[in-house]
Amino acid sequence: MISISHFIYPCAVTYTDVGLDGRLCHRGALRLLQEAAAVDSYHCGYSLLNAEETGVCWILTGWRVQLLERPLWNAPLAIETWPRTLEGFLSDRDFRIVSGDTPVALATSRWCLINIHTGRVTRVTDAIRDAYTLDTQAVFAESLRTNGKSGPDAQETFSCVIGRRDIDTNHHVNNLHYLDYAMEALPQPVFDRLPDTLEIVYRKQILLGTSVRCLYQRTDEGRHQVEVHSGPEEDPVHHAFLWFY
Repeated sequence: MISISHFIYPCAVTYTDVGLDGRLCHRGALRLLQEAAAVDSYHCGYSLLNAEETGVCWILTGWRVQLLERPLWNAPLAIETWPRTLEGFLSDRDFRIVSGDTPVALATSRWCLINIHTGRVTRVTDAIRDAYTLDTQAVFAESLRTNGKSGPDAQETFSCVIGRRDIDTNHHVNNLHYLDYAMEALPQPVFDRLPDTLEIVYRKQILLGTSVRCLYQRTDEGRHQVEVHSGPEEDPVHHAFLWFY
């Protein structure tokens, strides 16, 4: 049931949101969720368009999305979203996606507040907190992961050099492209039958021209893990971890 106190973003499954079977995929869901969060923050006065005035912007640091259904292209959707916490430098934001009366997905995310002039994290002020309507209800019982580690069995399965196609308005790789790299790194049988849940933790931004490598392994928990990193093998820069389960 949708709460009337939450922001509702009406949309539809577009062609870019579907997988090879013509149904909503993880990437499409993340794209729509990112847009819903951005529009909600716009209405609250803290979006990309307000950054010069406010001096701050939100940077994504983590996702978890569970697909419950995978509607076809052009299916009407409603995305319900609300900030669950606004503490210190961080905000947790949750989501529900429905198509009519059918639940489509549950998601949670974590965002870090950045000073656009210094590039450093900055604290959530009372003014920012007052601009949003908080609701502490959570769609998942477990918190987002904040870290990851590749074991000795991890194998490099994909690499690329970051091009201009990957860079967004923050002048680093957009969060959706991390998923693109991970999908290339998955073994074909895993790609063909992706699990319903995807979790991502972003650790360090990736800049234009960086050579990145993806390491794949099956974890002790049975999850399919991809790490995106760069730099020398003996001392790599850890950019992100993604888990499919």
